[in-house]
Amino acid sequence: YLKALEVVPEFAAAHSNLASVLQQQGKLNEALMHYKEAIRIQPTFADAYSNMGNTLKEMQDIAGALQCYTRAIQINPAFADAHSNLASIHKDSGNIPEAIQSYRTALKLKPDFPDAYCNLAHCLQIVCDWTDYEARMKKLVSIVAEQLEKNRLPSVHPHHSMLYPLTHEFRKAIASRHANLCLEKVQVLHKPPYKFPRDLQSRLRIGYVSSDFGNHPTSHLMQSVPGLHDRAKVEIFCYALSPDDGTTFRSKIARESEHFTDLSQVPCNGKAADKIYSDGIHILVNMNGYTKGARNEIFALRPAPVQVMWLGYPGTSGASYMDYIVTDAVTSPVELASQYSEKLAYM
Repeated sequence: YLKALEVVPEFAAAHSNLASVLQQQGKLNEALMHYKEAIRIQPTFADAYSNMGNTLKEMQDIAGALQCYTRAIQINPAFADAHSNLASIHKDSGNIPEAIQSYRTALKLKPDFPDAYCNLAHCLQIVCDWTDYEARMKKLVSIVAEQLEKNRLPSVHPHHSMLYPLTHEFRKAIASRHANLCLEKVQVLHKPPYKFPRDLQSRLRIGYVSSDFGNHPTSHLMQSVPGLHDRAKVEIFCYALSPDDGTTFRSKIARESEHFTDLSQVPCNGKAADKIYSDGIHILVNMNGYTKGARNEIFALRPAPVQVMWLGYPGTSGASYMDYIVTDAVTSPVELASQYSEKLAYM
């Protein structure tokens, strides 16, 4: 794409395609610049608007993403993907009726649209619309079965898989496909694997990673944990994936951690992983799993020798790069240990 732009600098499609690659590499600001160039050259480039919306959404610029999807639909009212993307913004913002309407529009334009169908099913469940529930679940399960059989990324998100009548095997397989997607995303960074010393040359360094250090149930449950470690033996690092919300929940965790880093200011997953590695973390704790705000790509780069799931997500990550899940015998019965990719570490 760079070569094409050397030859034809005003090549809108090349700018858009290059932006897509940069987005996959986590270079979001550069991607945004090339999407804007594509639109400057071709103001009615609906695909570029929609993809720029995806980039802005990843950058947490919800208003900007909403504007892009709306513009894409204005240019091409029959653009099913843009309607689905717009629905996802409404859904994430809690505007479920608007999301339902947009997903239904997308499906009317493109009836064979598994992502829109499964997201619509989730929205209907949120508002307790049980109309045709049995038929809807039957179709959803068949969609997932076909996608898994064809080794495609399932349209059901791992977190949502717990809501549906899916087998444990299906749930683990869904998580595994999403974990592999994270590995694919970080492979484009071409980073060599990190190397770790064999001996513990300092206190044990534990790093907690979460987008929920703020007014969120995860923080309500764990806010005292950083301060309860034995400081003679353990050094505590917390890595926030979300900006400061100004609450006492955030400030308490920040105050009681020896080191508190706001990684929301480091959008590149490679650079975020470098920071964690440079801190010499021995055990890195994933407190998001597949919940909102997760950046599992950081864990896919394995910046710590031992990586653990804890608290924020009760299911399996399905990931080769997560070693343990800290859980209990009620949440994760030992007879279901085979349904976890991690080793069970009971509290």
